[in-house]
Amino acid sequence: MAVRRIGLDIGATEVRVAEVEFSGKSTPATGSGTLIGFAAEKLPRGTVQAGEIVDVTAVGTAIKKAFAGSSFSSKEVHIGVGSAGVVVREIDLPELPMNQLRTSLPFQVQELLPMSTDEALLDFFPTAEREGESTKLLRGMLVAAPKATVSQHILAIENAGLRPVMVDLNAFALMRAQMTDELRSKIVAFVDIGARVTTVIIANGGMPRLVRILPNGGQDVTDAVATALRISAQEADDVKRNMSIGAQVHPDFQAGQDAVTATSRSLFDSIRNTFVYYSGNNPGEQIAQVVITGGGSHLPGLGQFIASSIRLSVSYGNSFARVTIGKKVPRELLTGREAQLPLPIGLAFGEAS
Repeated sequence: MAVRRIGLDIGATEVRVAEVEFSGKSTPATGSGTLIGFAAEKLPRGTVQAGEIVDVTAVGTAIKKAFAGSSFSSKEVHIGVGSAGVVVREIDLPELPMNQLRTSLPFQVQELLPMSTDEALLDFFPTAEREGESTKLLRGMLVAAPKATVSQHILAIENAGLRPVMVDLNAFALMRAQMTDELRSKIVAFVDIGARVTTVIIANGGMPRLVRILPNGGQDVTDAVATALRISAQEADDVKRNMSIGAQVHPDFQAGQDAVTATSRSLFDSIRNTFVYYSGNNPGEQIAQVVITGGGSHLPGLGQFIASSIRLSVSYGNSFARVTIGKKVPRELLTGREAQLPLPIGLAFGEAS
């Protein structure tokens, strides 16, 4: 019997919806699927800032429009959060049944969080077991999302007449959508450069080991170009996409080129520091490959710039690593968005608990 799931990604510039069908022995956790539906709807500028919904009504309206123009099979959706306010840490906890472990989280992790556990939604994603001094321990990823952030997402979705059945972490969705057998055999870093947020997730053996959510992205480059050249944001975005990092440009655009280089270098210093932190805390575990996605990854020369900055192999992500495109999905809807599709697809692969 076929199973269908819908992933809904609320980005800074648009909402994206993907429906994936799983049939036969293929399961969302381990198998592949067919992308049978996709829709996107632009968001007004400033509606979502750094992963936080500012205008619930506008987001709800955009989601409703996306659904109205497509034939999705359900109004139940899997959603993701990924603002800089979300805390993700690798920790060890005493081995317990998962329902008991989750109930005990507020008492075990309070000292690890910059917020009260009363203000956060907590979850734990186990990745391995190990022997402690007196008991077995579960190693895994602690996720603490501010309740206010999640509430805004849920409210926007309910305003659109939909029902959220799972709240996931965007970083997990990014990894999930692109994980292949080849990547599972390596230590790989997935880097998604959004408009205002850059998500970094490092995986070893197909399991997440480190997540960092950085509060800057491609729109910061656009803003820097706009300021340097004294032009509008739309004009700056067009100029940016015709610039290659480190290339020679006409003197009239040199200030813009300098802005692109400086802003990009600042972002990748943060990414490199994340890699250094991982290596320092995991001796002998060297990152083998970096996979980049997101709207910000379209900047010309970006891949080469990252590779030279961090001295690692860099490739562009494959949004369709675990899905084939259904016959009823118009290809023109996907064109130009290939780097932005891992999130909604990966959310559809998420297992509801």
